[in-house]
Amino acid sequence: MRVLKAALFALSFSLLPLSSHNAVAQTAAAGPPVVDVPMLFRGSMPAVEVIVNGQGPYLFAIDTGGAGSARVDSSLVEKLKLPVVGQVQAGDGSGRNVRSMDVVMLDSIVLGGVEFKSVRAGTRNYNASPSLPRIDGILGFNLFSDYLLTLDFPAKRVRLERGELPKADGMEILSFENPQGVPVVELSVGSHKVRAHIDSGNSVGGFILPTALVEKLTFAAAPVKVATARTISNEVEIKEGRLKETIRLGRFEYAEPTITYPALSEDANVGAKVLREFSLSFDQKHKSLRLKRGALPEAARQAPAVGATDFKDYPGKYGERIVSVEDGTLYLQRQGGPRMKLAPVAKDEFTLELIPGAKIKFTRSDDGKVTAISVLNRTGEWEKAAKDQP
Repeated sequence: MRVLKAALFALSFSLLPLSSHNAVAQTAAAGPPVVDVPMLFRGSMPAVEVIVNGQGPYLFAIDTGGAGSARVDSSLVEKLKLPVVGQVQAGDGSGRNVRSMDVVMLDSIVLGGVEFKSVRAGTRNYNASPSLPRIDGILGFNLFSDYLLTLDFPAKRVRLERGELPKADGMEILSFENPQGVPVVELSVGSHKVRAHIDSGNSVGGFILPTALVEKLTFAAAPVKVATARTISNEVEIKEGRLKETIRLGRFEYAEPTITYPALSEDANVGAKVLREFSLSFDQKHKSLRLKRGALPEAARQAPAVGATDFKDYPGKYGERIVSVEDGTLYLQRQGGPRMKLAPVAKDEFTLELIPGAKIKFTRSDDGKVTAISVLNRTGEWEKAAKDQP
């Protein structure tokens, strides 16, 4: 059973937003009517480069499941000498062990040509996980309240526009609520209806369901323990299983989907593993969300059908890394780090399910035996290690 750091499960308190009390404030956004910038990634989370207080660029993830306007990593607070102006209460949705965070003041955040002024932001260490690239902060959902925000995952673009969406039709344009500053839509799970957060900051599961709902459902394959997740205030045992029921998000259906549970609140959560199929546009003034389904990301589109028997050549020790198979799933673990699920891209080539930009290749000898592994590290260099032979 692997351990996931807070950055993997509740990186941005996506399952319980920051309290709105003294949390964030900003002046009206100013700038050109349209901004179109590249969508970068922090694992599976969308991210963009921004300028903070005239310095940068810095990498900020975009978390639609995070209330408020922004959060800043403690290292950037120290680097820019940002003043602490208050505190905010933060938790993970369970209602237990709520903790206080410092709040700092940002004079400005500039995204493309749009400037947001006088932004208050909670701060802590957002780089606890060694398996994810560093980020300097997080842009919350409320920051974009004056704009149409589009997260176009297939095209890897982020856009801010003026205007409004057409009236909700329940099919591709959905109404949402945001009582805590997070978009919440209706999700159908079999014959059941449940509120669900649309959460680009959730890198753990495509659909995370509350236990009370899971107990009413039927599994096509028995659920298994996949992790112990540490949130800001709790430790939670995570399970995954494949349902017999169909999940519907607007007109989009998912037959026998794999779900993760438990959610940390009574609401469900739709994370980046599902959202990455779409171009999503949020109209906060009229509380509507447009979903346009595009092509799957390249790695998912090219991934071949690989059965458990095809993994038999890979398990073993490769220097500081161990490759293992469990319940038909291939895992990679570095000494002292979390065990990460591998996703096939091509023969002998994989990526990490939580980090689609990762690249892992296995080398074979002339007789077909796997003899080495190569892993592309964060500096763009390949780390190669030979497989220990029995």
